[in-house]
Amino acid sequence: MDEKKYGRWQVLTIVLMIVLLVAAFVLLFSGNYMVLFVLFGILMLLLNFVSSWKALNNTEYVYLKIIKTM
Repeated sequence: MDEKKYGRWQVLTIVLMIVLLVAAFVLLFSGNYMVLFVLFGILMLLLNFVSSWKALNNTEYVYLKIIKTM
């Protein structure tokens, strides 16, 4: 993937996570608990996807570094 596109996706994902977190807190204090649980679930799914994707990239990077040194 192009570095420019990757950077845009990364910024977009960070902004989306921040907006979802702020919206969850606003909904918590306003009393809309059903919508809060849905948004919080989406936030957790997004965080899980990003963390597992980065872990896979880190594992691949370490593996390739080990292979190159042999």
